[in-house]
Amino acid sequence: MRMQRFWSWMAVNLGRHAGIVGAVGLVFTIVVGTGITRLEFATGQDSYLNKDSQVYKDNVAYQDLFGGQAMLSSIAMQDGHTVDQLFTPENIKLLQDIEKRLYDAGVLSVISPLTALQFSDNLVHKTPTGEDAAAVTDSIAGIAQTDAAGLTNHGLMEKAESAEDQKTRLADAFETLDRSSKIPPGQQTLDNPEWVKFILYTNDGEIRDALKSAFSNKAQTQMLVRLPGNLSIEQEGVFSDKVMEITKDLRFDQAKVTTTGAPVLLKGINDYLRGGMLTLGGIAVAVMIVILMLFFNVRWRLLPLLVVLVGIVWAFGLAGYFGIPLTLVTIAGLPVMLGIGIDYAIQMHSRIEEEVIIDREPHPIQAAARGLGPALLVVTFDAVFAFLAIQISRVPMVREFGWLLTVGIIAICFSSIINPLAALGIREYRSPTKGKDFRDGPLGRLVIWLGAAPPQIALFLIVISVVVFAAGSYVEPKLKMEADPVNWVNQDSQVVKDIRVIEKDFGGASEVGVFIKTKKPGQTVFTDEYVRWADGLAERTMKNFPQHLLTDFSMPGTLRKLVNVPGTASVSPSGALAEAAWNVAPKGIKLSTASADHEALNLIFLTKAGPIDQRAEVVTAIHNEKVPAGLSATPSGLAVVGIGLLENLEANLVQLTWLAVGLVFLFLCVRLRSFTRALLSVVPVLIASGLANIAIYFLGIELSPMTAVGGPLVVATCTEFTSLILLRYLEERERGLEPREAIDVTAARTGRAFIVSAMTAIAGVGVISFSSLPLLSNFGQFVALKIAIALIAALTVLPPLIVWADKWNLVSKGMLDRPKAPFIEVADHKAGVEVPDHSTLGK
Repeated sequence: MRMQRFWSWMAVNLGRHAGIVGAVGLVFTIVVGTGITRLEFATGQDSYLNKDSQVYKDNVAYQDLFGGQAMLSSIAMQDGHTVDQLFTPENIKLLQDIEKRLYDAGVLSVISPLTALQFSDNLVHKTPTGEDAAAVTDSIAGIAQTDAAGLTNHGLMEKAESAEDQKTRLADAFETLDRSSKIPPGQQTLDNPEWVKFILYTNDGEIRDALKSAFSNKAQTQMLVRLPGNLSIEQEGVFSDKVMEITKDLRFDQAKVTTTGAPVLLKGINDYLRGGMLTLGGIAVAVMIVILMLFFNVRWRLLPLLVVLVGIVWAFGLAGYFGIPLTLVTIAGLPVMLGIGIDYAIQMHSRIEEEVIIDREPHPIQAAARGLGPALLVVTFDAVFAFLAIQISRVPMVREFGWLLTVGIIAICFSSIINPLAALGIREYRSPTKGKDFRDGPLGRLVIWLGAAPPQIALFLIVISVVVFAAGSYVEPKLKMEADPVNWVNQDSQVVKDIRVIEKDFGGASEVGVFIKTKKPGQTVFTDEYVRWADGLAERTMKNFPQHLLTDFSMPGTLRKLVNVPGTASVSPSGALAEAAWNVAPKGIKLSTASADHEALNLIFLTKAGPIDQRAEVVTAIHNEKVPAGLSATPSGLAVVGIGLLENLEANLVQLTWLAVGLVFLFLCVRLRSFTRALLSVVPVLIASGLANIAIYFLGIELSPMTAVGGPLVVATCTEFTSLILLRYLEERERGLEPREAIDVTAARTGRAFIVSAMTAIAGVGVISFSSLPLLSNFGQFVALKIAIALIAALTVLPPLIVWADKWNLVSKGMLDRPKAPFIEVADHKAGVEVPDHSTLGK
């Protein structure tokens, strides 16, 4: 009774002081809404990985040393031209100028075709100790293992054990020396086309293995620009714009240049989410206006939309004050909260007019508040507990979405109670609603029909719910997750077209890095043992995963490939030779291959086009490698972050749904003081969740990273409907109606509110499916389908279950004889909110 008096007091005073409520509400909205200006976009890798995870820590250390993401400029020669023709004096000057401008812009490293060629040229014109001399030509010639080369005498290369290999290498060496001898020493410069060909091509006329990371074939080369490490998406976007602006001046008469990379891709996603989500939210509002105007036959039809918009302002404002960031996932909260939250305002609006038109209640606002107010609090807690389940996710940005939804649904609940009671309270006093009984309307009849199944099938429905939920949980891990970030964005966008060009020309545009570091401070990585192990790791990985990898790039690998001769065993360099080569490397190659203190070495595997999860095999194999004592080897870089993100997203998809159902069930057991009533509320949830997963599995809808929150969203939406139906049924039973009649009356009275709520909820989320970003459209399809199935399940499955259970007095037990507090009588109607005269209503 105390709570009933509270709801009556609230209803009377909100309406009585509607002007003050409006003024205070406006000030409150402005103050709270100011928090929106404090919202921050969290777009660093800490949105994808937990800061205490080893992958996160390793990647931060890796990027501190070797930089972050890379931009790639593909240089495709025109038909009839080859890459050696690129190195004219004019083009060399252009490449030097572009490289200088890029460094001036703040990028970490640049490896252009000229840089790669210059490195090989340096190795030819300098001894392993860095002294200027033409003494290392032999290494490129492929005779480093012969005494004639002089290198084995220096102990710089591992001596070959096969005499046959030595014979083959010697023959190749003499042919190479013959080629080089035809070019006078003074003309052995990159200005000389013949010397360029000598450096670039083997004796067979093919690109040297050591240069294939920069020259994939005779008609294709590329420039790699690496950005500083540990940047946010916004910072990467700034750098990517600079790189795009500078590299657009890369113009060659003989070639076409295409520049793009992951930073451009992620910037496009980020820019779209910031602006595009507002557009989608606006479209959702427009669709809701149409639905409300066509199907919600009440006065002030758009009031629920205004109420939920106020609630959303409160929600995002509070999120700003609480420090809840916007991420790739949380930014989808706008249309989601629009769709789910408007149900509260629709239910309250419809209930007030129901009390006026059908019951002709002398105290309609109090009756509506006392009847629906507690129910709205119940369903709000249903949603809160469902959203709290999201906190077990291993992905920070998913957990942030859970907090945003939690704060949002509470804010919308308060808005949906306070604002309609105030606005409609004063309206009903000044101008009482006059209308026809809507119980026989099409929406009411539809809801009665949906719930008309005989109670005899209740046990069958319970068994089916368990089976369907189990089947849905079984197929949920099998649902396909779209793991290729390129497929997350608009496939007609320029960035995707550019990436496809690079994938076609080069074979791929991504990489996996391996961070090799000595454990003892001051210990160099350039020892024979460490260098040869690192080189062996690169060679084994390339051999084991040709389906995923294009080539490898490292200081030891470059030297190994320099002396490769077809038909002979490969030879790893010594630590001294690797260090000497690093010393004569251009700046971009130095920064990309080893740390300045020589305590860390970098292996880079260029990967073929395809989903991130395919690279997981490579990463797992590297993790399983036996590392020499005193050394650590850790896969790092964007691909590893992406693999970690996908693994974390997929790790507990099923558990998220199970926990959401469990938490809501426990709350309802306590709040409804009945195991049976709580069970009835979640049975449709089990059916809906399982059936939705099965449907998605067979329809082949691909999940995006954003769909990780789909399960709890469905639980929140479905239990909102089931709880409202159940609680309203108990109200009708308290009026003395029998179970079947009570459920039919519930359907007739609430039918229009439920159907309109269902349509707006589906529209709010479903509009996302029309996004040009598959990242969003897949999410919209996934969640809209789940919500649609959930709402249908609530309206069809719950009624026969309630009727069947209540025949055994399992639903209304202890709920029918509760004492009622009297309504508050308002002596001065001019100061009150009650309808002064019902004599003409309905006429």
